[in-house]
Amino acid sequence: MKFAKLLSVVLFAMMLISSVSFGQAIPSGTARYEALGNSPFILDASIDMNNNPAWTVEYRNYAFGDLGRNNVNDFELSDQWAGANFGISKDVNLGIVANKTESLWSAFSTWNNNYLGDTLGVSAPIVPLKLLFGWKTSPNFALGVDASFASWSSENSSTVSGSTSTLKKNSMTIGGTVGVIGKLNKTDWIEGAVDVKSNSYKWELSGPINQTYDNDGGLQMGAFTRGSFVVSKSLNLKLVPYLAFDMFGFDPKNSASTASLNNYSWMNFMGGLGIDMPVLDDGFIAGGLSFGYHSYEDNLDGSFKYTANEFMLPEINMAIEWNFTEWLQGRLGYQRAVTSGDYKYEESVSGNTFENKNSFASNPVQTISTGIGFQFGRFSLDGTVGEKFYKQSPYIVSGKTQDVFGVLSASYNFAK
Repeated sequence: MKFAKLLSVVLFAMMLISSVSFGQAIPSGTARYEALGNSPFILDASIDMNNNPAWTVEYRNYAFGDLGRNNVNDFELSDQWAGANFGISKDVNLGIVANKTESLWSAFSTWNNNYLGDTLGVSAPIVPLKLLFGWKTSPNFALGVDASFASWSSENSSTVSGSTSTLKKNSMTIGGTVGVIGKLNKTDWIEGAVDVKSNSYKWELSGPINQTYDNDGGLQMGAFTRGSFVVSKSLNLKLVPYLAFDMFGFDPKNSASTASLNNYSWMNFMGGLGIDMPVLDDGFIAGGLSFGYHSYEDNLDGSFKYTANEFMLPEINMAIEWNFTEWLQGRLGYQRAVTSGDYKYEESVSGNTFENKNSFASNPVQTISTGIGFQFGRFSLDGTVGEKFYKQSPYIVSGKTQDVFGVLSASYNFAK
């Protein structure tokens, strides 16, 4: 209830401010994107700028971010980050995004927990920082670059019986993205972006015993391209194709042993074709089909090899957004996929092989997503609506307290 009261005060204040604000809000963020079913066929300022920095030329003088997701306590939420983009000249802009995790350190955490019992204690890099640069080189072409960095370190020393031992631990993610947008004419455009990051760690013990754990790589790379082409001028119906590729590899090493540690890699490829068209005055509807291939390999030389190959045939995305009023938007999304998988486990010494093939649909939980957005002048507050809110109804009806929103995002358009 404390959050509901605070939200009411914020919304009331925004309504007052909107009466003297002449700008227009640009709703965007994780909350809006998830409410619309994580559709790759829609445009979203926050999501697009983080995927392709060339979009920063389209959203100059704009602040954006996520207020949070899960409750930490009565006053805090998790997964918070914020960014802002500033126009510094007619064709150039600079921006910054803070605290948004985009590395694949969860992959290393999985290996660390599964095979070393978390004895390394190496934490993921903290406080990620990303700098954005956008340049509109011509009326029909834009170039964007971002550079990201995050690090974590710890050092402990102890002296026992006159011998001193020092344990140093650190982790780091560094990388960047290059993206472009090209306008083919007044209505059609195509974009592309390549992202490369290096995820490294080191666990180093020195003293009477010297030992080092580190990795040869931790390289992650992604490439993405998408286009929008008007195929019906009367309906303003757009055809939206896209292709996406991601890969990651990790090869841990131990200086004190010649024995191999688990090294693994995964690769993901997706592509799809959809449509996007305006409906309900200021609203839109978008939907399409995607197809993909995913592979994963976990290999411990001389012991075992596990491989997984999955084909997604297909994934369905649908999204619709409409205005209830001038300041209130409704959103509805649908996402479901059918996957065929081949999973194999091979034991090197015994020669035993275990294989499993099956087809299955994605988890029906959160197949349908909903959300609402509040726009007051230049400010937008967007949230996914928690399913429990529908089931139990609002507090005024049920007398039961529950969260209204699952994820909250906010943005402010301070362009002139």
